[in-house]
Amino acid sequence: MREWAVRHRAILVDLGLVAVAALDGVLGLYTSGVTELILTLVGAAGLLLRRRFPLVAVALALPALFLTGGPIASVIALATVATRVSSTTALVVASAVTFLGLTLSWDSIESINDLVLAIVYGTMTSGGAVAIGRLRRSQTRLAASLVDLERAREEETRLAAREAVAEERAHLAREMHDVVSHQVSLITVQAGALMVRSEDPEVVDTADTIRTLAATTLTELRQMLLVLRADGPEAAPLTPQPTLEHLGELLATEDLDVTAGIDLPTGLPQAIQRAVYRTVQEGLTNVRKHAPGARVTVTAEVEAGTAILLRVSNTAPTEPVAPQAATARLGHRGLSERAHLLGGSFRSRPGDDGSYEIELRLPLSGRARP
Repeated sequence: MREWAVRHRAILVDLGLVAVAALDGVLGLYTSGVTELILTLVGAAGLLLRRRFPLVAVALALPALFLTGGPIASVIALATVATRVSSTTALVVASAVTFLGLTLSWDSIESINDLVLAIVYGTMTSGGAVAIGRLRRSQTRLAASLVDLERAREEETRLAAREAVAEERAHLAREMHDVVSHQVSLITVQAGALMVRSEDPEVVDTADTIRTLAATTLTELRQMLLVLRADGPEAAPLTPQPTLEHLGELLATEDLDVTAGIDLPTGLPQAIQRAVYRTVQEGLTNVRKHAPGARVTVTAEVEAGTAILLRVSNTAPTEPVAPQAATARLGHRGLSERAHLLGGSFRSRPGDDGSYEIELRLPLSGRARP
């Protein structure tokens, strides 16, 4: 029943207004004959047309206003004109005619005082209807503007998220370029050198095959990197990225109370090392922004001999949190994309006590998902 009422709210409102406008005719508040009763009911029924034809609703209500003095239908119709009609001329004409009818409907005008009271009555009643209608019109426009603004913000957030993913893909491409391309290039050079130094035809053929395959791999890798960097920042330099060797410097911060327990084997793939570093960096940055004074715990270990599990958790803030602008959580989105490309997962979860934790899980191989 409630859902039906919500869907048919406009119809219910119109029927209610018609009933109110018809009361003076049914109860004889302003009518004394059949003709006046009919005119009053016609004016009330005309309110059913007020949403689509507001000027017609005013025209149907005016005869009853001038003949009986009943103002209800005319005032409602005038307010609707002020709400729905954009023409200033039409609004001025409707307001003037309604004002005239209201003024003339005053009981008796036998003196200057009566005339002033009649004018005040007509002005306040018609002016109030126009003011309410214009206020409703402004409210409707404001609501529509807010809806458009919300849609624009959602679109902006979606584009920002896409940009964050594209930037992270570009970062991965740069890191692959720094490490993989360099290693494959060395393979090509060493294979070429072996071909020159060896006198064994079989070794020369094998070295040539290795060199050819390495060159082909390098070409395909560069094409793949172009795809990864297609939507990323073109001006980003191809510079070496931090690894686990730099993790100590990151954790040795003076503005945070950090307890670290890093138990990871040496020789991990460079992509995994950088993913761990970036996750810890993001976690510490979030603590600085959203949990000042909190204690931070960073743990990293090998789980079941197959995967790396990294957790960065913090307690509830102990100092006032500075106001922060609304964000689209782009750092988390970028880390999630990085983990997915490496065949792992990333998640974050707040605690009931105000704490917060992010978790990165990556396979030891660091191989991307197919």
